[in-house]
Amino acid sequence: MRNAFFRKTDFSVSRKKGILLFLLFVFSFLCGKWCTAQESSVVSDSLHVKKHNPRTATISSALLPGLGQVYNGKYWKVPLIYGAGGALVYAFQYNQSKYLQYREAYDAGDINEIYIIDGYPRTYDQLPLGRDYYRRYRDISLFGLIGVYLLNIVDAMVDAYFTRFDISDDLTMHIEPAIVDNFDLAATFGLKIRIGF
Repeated sequence: MRNAFFRKTDFSVSRKKGILLFLLFVFSFLCGKWCTAQESSVVSDSLHVKKHNPRTATISSALLPGLGQVYNGKYWKVPLIYGAGGALVYAFQYNQSKYLQYREAYDAGDINEIYIIDGYPRTYDQLPLGRDYYRRYRDISLFGLIGVYLLNIVDAMVDAYFTRFDISDDLTMHIEPAIVDNFDLAATFGLKIRIGF
């Protein structure tokens, strides 16, 4: 009788173990499916993040200065671009008008006449100096305006490249085994060192 009791308990213990193993298997299977689904949803959510396209930013800034900065979300740069551009356009127009005054007076060709430009008397010999002075600064203003335009394009492109750049303070070094290919097509084992900064 005692022997039958132990057989009965042995059977019930093995049954409990089997049920427990079955439940553990089902739970791990369902958890694996659920965890994988959750990870894939995280990956799919990260894929929906808007990527900044450097080409779009570059073309936008080339068509309309400042538009690439707006595309990148750097709105504070737009007034700087238009402020510098406006100052250089004003300098160009001012120097161009003075250059034309001196050039027209010089082209008139009267050696004995005194020319009054901006309230100052100028002799005929002084006119080429003024003409060359204002032509030089007109050209410098034009090159500055072209420089601001090109800098606007380069800034938009670089900003778009570095929008997703990791700037965390995580300076880590990972050392892991790796298979290294040699020049003689024989693979050898080695270490791969990866530094993150």
